[in-house]
Amino acid sequence: MTELARGQVWDYKGMSHTRRVLIVSTDALNDAYPVVVEVTSIQPGNPALKLLSVNLGDDLGGYARARSISTADTPRFQALIGTAPAHLMDQIDAALRATLAL
Repeated sequence: MTELARGQVWDYKGMSHTRRVLIVSTDALNDAYPVVVEVTSIQPGNPALKLLSVNLGDDLGGYARARSISTADTPRFQALIGTAPAHLMDQIDAALRATLAL
């Protein structure tokens, strides 16, 4: 498997279905304890949710939801889709700060 890194978008095999996720944790944690947010093709409709979502583009699967934070098990990462560019990760960082009041 490819080494897990911050900014990567993966298809991730959950308990009941495969979903798309974006790795948001620091690379030092990713081998043992990666933190991810959900990526969905569903555009946020509520103005508040728009502030907590970042459009990654169709190639990466749509919108990263900073309100949907979880840890992940490394063996469940299935397929690397791509990597979000630095300017989008800056937007993700801002959305995470808003979500967590940091």
